[in-house]
Amino acid sequence: MDTQDEQNPIRQMLQKLCQAQYVLSAGFSVDTGAMAVLKTPGILVVKCELSLEGKGPIGVGHGSTVISRLNKGLERALFGCLNGALMSSINVACKSLDAIRLEGSQESSTKSAALGEAYRAPQGEESQPATDKQKAYLRQLLSLNIEDSGEREKLEAQVDELTKDEASHAIKAYAAR
Repeated sequence: MDTQDEQNPIRQMLQKLCQAQYVLSAGFSVDTGAMAVLKTPGILVVKCELSLEGKGPIGVGHGSTVISRLNKGLERALFGCLNGALMSSINVACKSLDAIRLEGSQESSTKSAALGEAYRAPQGEESQPATDKQKAYLRQLLSLNIEDSGEREKLEAQVDELTKDEASHAIKAYAAR
């Protein structure tokens, strides 16, 4: 699988995903509720709400620091607290952005099929055994698409006997589900 090739279906899918641009804004506030619950002397807790295009928050994170004799720089401690809250909110927002990307993909089954095409056997290699990558991907697709464990085990047992062409057709069929 040559992901350096610009015609590779996975590379093309990634290129489409990279075209999206998001306008994010971060708002910070002191989290007095968390400070009251923690009751640690000198604790400061900051909440960061990350919003997408001015709408409601898609990620909420928290950062904290404790002001004590151990802190050499007050600004460093406060900035660390703010940065921790920002990083935490970004981590949470990643899940929301994944959901937004999924909603935006109008042809998810076509994209899954395109992903499966990356594992297709090159022309003229129909009688050669399936590659390890094809077998692994096909087993993954079977585990996702076949709920009946007996039927799934039966199909998985046959995977090792498939040719490249047969594996390619099976991948295409299960990736489209």
